[in-house]
Amino acid sequence: MKSEYSILLLLLFFTCTPFFSSVSAQTVRGIISDAESGSPLPAATVLIENTYRGTTANLDGEFSIEISQYPATLVVRYIGYESRQVELEQWPDESIYIEMEPSVTELDEIVVTEKDPGLSIMERVIERKKIWREELHTYEVDAYTRQVIRNDTSIVSIAESGTRSFWHHEMGHRELQLFRSQTNNIGADQNFAGVRFLPNFYDDNITIAGYNMVGVTHPDALRYYDFRLLETLRLDDKPVYKIQVIPKRRLQPLFNGIAYVLGREYALIEVELYPNDVVNFPPPVQEFDLSYRQQFSNFGERFWLPVDMRVSGTIKIEMVGLRFPPFNFSQTSTLSEYSLNTELPDSLYQQDRVLTRAEQDTVTDFSSRMIPLTFEEREAYDTIDSTNTLEKAFEPEGFLSGLITGSDDSSGPIQGGGFLPAGLSPEGRFNRVDGFNLGLNYSHTLDATNTTGKISGSYSFHAGIINYGFKIRQKLPGFTSGSESVIFSEYNNDIRPRSHDSIYEGFMNTTQSLAGGNDYFDYYKTERYSGGVEFNRIFPRTNFLLSFVSRKDESIFTEIEEVYDFSLFGLHSRRPANSPVWDGRLNFLRFGIDINRSSFNYGFSGNRSLRVSAEYSDSALGSEFDFTFLNADLSWNFQTFFPRRVFPNTLDIRATAGYTFGDLPPQQLGILDGPMGIFSPFGTIKTRGDGPYEGSRFWTLIAEHNFRSIPFELIGLNWFADKGWGIILFGGAVYSETQPIYDFLPVTPDGVHTEAGISLNSIFGILRLDFALRLDAPGSFVGISIPRYF
Repeated sequence: MKSEYSILLLLLFFTCTPFFSSVSAQTVRGIISDAESGSPLPAATVLIENTYRGTTANLDGEFSIEISQYPATLVVRYIGYESRQVELEQWPDESIYIEMEPSVTELDEIVVTEKDPGLSIMERVIERKKIWREELHTYEVDAYTRQVIRNDTSIVSIAESGTRSFWHHEMGHRELQLFRSQTNNIGADQNFAGVRFLPNFYDDNITIAGYNMVGVTHPDALRYYDFRLLETLRLDDKPVYKIQVIPKRRLQPLFNGIAYVLGREYALIEVELYPNDVVNFPPPVQEFDLSYRQQFSNFGERFWLPVDMRVSGTIKIEMVGLRFPPFNFSQTSTLSEYSLNTELPDSLYQQDRVLTRAEQDTVTDFSSRMIPLTFEEREAYDTIDSTNTLEKAFEPEGFLSGLITGSDDSSGPIQGGGFLPAGLSPEGRFNRVDGFNLGLNYSHTLDATNTTGKISGSYSFHAGIINYGFKIRQKLPGFTSGSESVIFSEYNNDIRPRSHDSIYEGFMNTTQSLAGGNDYFDYYKTERYSGGVEFNRIFPRTNFLLSFVSRKDESIFTEIEEVYDFSLFGLHSRRPANSPVWDGRLNFLRFGIDINRSSFNYGFSGNRSLRVSAEYSDSALGSEFDFTFLNADLSWNFQTFFPRRVFPNTLDIRATAGYTFGDLPPQQLGILDGPMGIFSPFGTIKTRGDGPYEGSRFWTLIAEHNFRSIPFELIGLNWFADKGWGIILFGGAVYSETQPIYDFLPVTPDGVHTEAGISLNSIFGILRLDFALRLDAPGSFVGISIPRYF
């Protein structure tokens, strides 16, 4: 059944769009060529006189246009040629041939001054635009779009659509896809052909590949561009100024190319533009080229509107061991049958979806196309079948290609997800207390009751302890649409790290310990029960947690002789002793709020999140410890310089703070991470040395500014900029304090620990190299971390 939204749009469409709906219209076809050479004139415009209806010619100069009433006059235009008017008394039953005579170039009419005439011309274009653009509030238009994808040998796919596009000067674009056709190797749901995201080069600001770019008719365009008059052409009895567009700012994403301005009217009638070198992407993208051509017409009115858009682009992706065929993309769109300043239905903007497909069967063939297929495109429709998938057309090469395609030459018993039956997964770790720990987990979900259970068990070979536990989660109905409520219960009897809020994963510590690095954590043995409730997304991006935890904790292997001194290569010195905890019963209530929380990505990208938590322990809860611990963790990302780039400069900040009332057991201390060996991602104090700071009262502030490739661009080291290398400046400060009762833990700095440093970011796209200097005391750090990309 059609939704009310789709029905309303369909009714609107069929009552106001005669181009697509008129059954009496007849298709007139023709070919446009140069009268002297016979060469086709691609993208020549064809308009029906005194209407908003028109089309453009394809690469072979062929066009088609529907005419519903005769006599009719076709007006054919092409810059540098005399316009032709073709009178049609009745429908011609065969193609018509239109030959265009080149016009005579004339001298420029502009008086030469100390500045280039191109600047004066574009000043007038901008001033004229301000006048008529203020009076343009909405429009509707029919659009025909064809998207063609090629690899390095042939056409891979074609997608076509007929749409009705809507534009509002404040709320933007919406588009209804009414007809569609595509080659057999893509489905109708993969046909996204349309004009909703195509730029209108008469706009002030234009988005290209995520870059927010200043348009050539922006009110401040003369601050960003030089305009140079190259020559004066003719269109009928009016001059056409061919103006070169040159960016003034080397680090700003801007356009190069040509703008054609109609004399006397001082209006853009065509642009041929391409983004400058700032518009690019880091490796493994090795080439990213785009070019745009767009024509405009006023259809006899004061408003200058797009009549077409021709886009072409190439993307090449290549890295060591992996290479994809070039991805060549082209899109041709023509716009016709404008309705200006009409009242658009409110339903268009009641949802965020920009494209809506009419709920009807896919059209397998257009009875008439606004732009005829070329010979190559017709052949592609005939020869491409469903087996010629895009995956096959762009199958990578190189020794890493198996990671992408999922194929390799190995054989073995791994089938259906691995060696183990469904639900079972292995577990393993290594540290100086457990030694080698191996075990299994089993998970199962009862869909009928929304209940998930997990059982785990493992054996620590050095400690000689069996670790085991279970967890049950029961989903409840949410309070609001999209929210989720969960009741959970958990029991564990095992060895676990004392630094429970560290950013480091157990796998990373296992790898470092086996390789001979220092074991980052201390450990204790605990029998733990917890239960509570989670309320997720009751408010947007906000989660709540309320739980009760009951633990019996005890120290383990606190003497140096008791810990396991082993590494695969025997490269480490004897490991430090394992610090003790306070033995006893610890019962506490925990309350937490997470806003926009996401998993830690080690500085790969910025985020904006806040976590606030409180833990309360008291003898009234059966606990042997009395304390209240408050903790907050804020991460925030700001755009700074060059905001029009798809990857602007950014400032990232992480701030944490904790405060304790009462005596906090050492197994509950707040943690401020340092490096793990030579690895120290964003959010850590790099010059701390091995191990974290810990404290019952603490704060930390860490910031870094990602300048990306701008410094290399400024000094002309374009090789580094092209490879995506960048510069990051960072700094941090941390303070923590503990009471004298923790004197057995060397966990606090002497005052405030401060540092600053510089990073070489995204080396070959896979590495970040960090150099840090401690400011309050001697100390330095050289290490690596995850590159910051976003």
